[in-house]
Amino acid sequence: MNSGESMSSWIRAVPNAILGVPIYLPYSTSMQEEGSLMVTHRWVLTAFLLAAAVGWACGVGAAEDDTDWASKQVDLKKGDHIIFFGDSLTELAGREEPKSHVTKGYVRIVREALERKHPDKDLKVDWVATGGHTVPDLLKRVDKDVIAKKPTIVVIQIGCNDARRIPKERFQAGLEELIDRLQKAEIQVIQCSLTSVGEKHDGTNRDDAALEAFAVVAREVAKAKKVPLNDLRKAFVEYWKKNNPDNKPSGFLTYDGNHFNDAGHKFVAEQMLKKFK
Repeated sequence: MNSGESMSSWIRAVPNAILGVPIYLPYSTSMQEEGSLMVTHRWVLTAFLLAAAVGWACGVGAAEDDTDWASKQVDLKKGDHIIFFGDSLTELAGREEPKSHVTKGYVRIVREALERKHPDKDLKVDWVATGGHTVPDLLKRVDKDVIAKKPTIVVIQIGCNDARRIPKERFQAGLEELIDRLQKAEIQVIQCSLTSVGEKHDGTNRDDAALEAFAVVAREVAKAKKVPLNDLRKAFVEYWKKNNPDNKPSGFLTYDGNHFNDAGHKFVAEQMLKKFK
């Protein structure tokens, strides 16, 4: 092999070793000529630096993608105003209804727990929710009913209605827009995955396939938007596997498979409290 062939092989090998794909660079066929060799060296150096930069950027991106947003917490500051934003699950938590099944909703449990833990922070905990709502409904009211109240933290708890009514793509786009609008108002967002429509632990509830698919969307959106994730769906399924050996459809965290009973409100409050420092 002559010197020209050796140099040409090396030129291709350097970026190929770094990026895993061959990159072909122009070079003089007269490699032994001093001028051409100097030009070739400059091409090689440029290619090497470019490949290294691309490799570094890919490495940084991979590191960011590996962040476990389900483990992220929010540091509470003096005067923080938290709003739980959602559908009937949050509305009934706020109203503490129906009285036959609920004595204390998860919103009040969270409020009282945070007041005990941070008595000097003057925290405010509130809710905005309407039964039957989906992400498109939340988008319609977020400016007037949420952002106008100037919260510093908003916990989005939505999805069970969406999974049974709207396409997954619309849910994702709506959730992304909702978070964007809240973040534009400099509000810290915590995203929850949906909970349940049926408490069987083996995936045989009628809507389980859709619920799981929408839970994945919530996880992916939280990751893409870099917001803490409260993975309620995962927590619920793990709870049923431990506490529902007979695979019953309700009566554990809910009174009807969907809406929380006292045990459910306590459990959800525990999951919510894990997101705050």
